[in-house]
Amino acid sequence: MKNWTWLGFVVVIVEFIGCISTNKIVRERNLTIEEVLQRVHERNQVIKTLSGDGTITVESPEESNSGSFDVMLKKPDSLRIEFSGPFGIHVGTLMLSRDKFLFYNSMENKVITGTPDGSTLQSMFRLKMNFDEVIRAFTGEFPMDVSSDSLMRFDAKEDQYILTFHKNRSTVEYYVDNDAFVVTTYRVLDLQGNAVLTAFTSRIETTCNVAMPTLLRVIFPKERRSVTIAYSDVQINKPVKCSFAPPPQAHIPSQ
Repeated sequence: MKNWTWLGFVVVIVEFIGCISTNKIVRERNLTIEEVLQRVHERNQVIKTLSGDGTITVESPEESNSGSFDVMLKKPDSLRIEFSGPFGIHVGTLMLSRDKFLFYNSMENKVITGTPDGSTLQSMFRLKMNFDEVIRAFTGEFPMDVSSDSLMRFDAKEDQYILTFHKNRSTVEYYVDNDAFVVTTYRVLDLQGNAVLTAFTSRIETTCNVAMPTLLRVIFPKERRSVTIAYSDVQINKPVKCSFAPPPQAHIPSQ
């Protein structure tokens, strides 16, 4: 009887090991350019909402700041970020939609409002990023409005695809992880081959069946400005609340 018990145990272990081996990552290296673009598009489209927390660092020639954040995001048009400084001190709340910008400075009890164009964010955070660029910075997405007609280079490497396109008098490069189909490097080059924008993503994790980079960095080399987002925790497609109303006694400067 004992021998049969041990035999059954061994069979279970063998089957378990077999399951592990069949679930091994198989990287796809033989896709066409259209198929790679479609896989990236599908991964991006799966993300409807996002919530998470971590640290954010903004660097510029004027000053550099780093702190903690909690983000709630609902595509395509809502974003709310709670900023905290050292010792968890609440610094402020940023709410963005396609037609409204609101920042509540809790340290000064002051509200700043405007339109979500690049100039408003630049005046506050030293970064000229429009609404869509801010959304993509938190989700690890990049503009994919390119076509195979403008393709300059397409290479399949051991763990990634490399795609280069002509676009609007510039060159756009994508390095795509061929397992997660996340863009790990994105570069926009001018006519002289100088980088106008460089972005990196890494530390890719699977969250709610979605591949999600937990470290994202966007760099504007000519301006020597950058933003780095490092997630400690991130959730995909869970209910979020992006609306925010400042306290009634908050000071709103006259426009």
